[in-house]
Amino acid sequence: MEVYRVIINIIALAINVCLVYFAVRLLYIFKGGKMKKPWIYISSGVLALAISSSLFALHYLFEIHAGLHAFGGVLMVIGGLLLLVGMYLEYRSWTKPL
Repeated sequence: MEVYRVIINIIALAINVCLVYFAVRLLYIFKGGKMKKPWIYISSGVLALAISSSLFALHYLFEIHAGLHAFGGVLMVIGGLLLLVGMYLEYRSWTKPL
């Protein structure tokens, strides 16, 4: 393994830990109110993307089974879809006529 790829994957894991932390915090912050639904989708999407990105990094660092890599890909698609739905709901709430 090249050293620079190991460093990049370790940095990616650290960033993913931060993403998971803030996504969970946002889930607790937006429990009620108008913006609850979009931010639940957005935070869940970020969680899924961070976990899938971590799976890819772990797959590279520890050469874990290829099934984990495939699961990470599916999880990434789900996370992207959740983010898309959440951003669309957020967009609709801000562009609705009064």
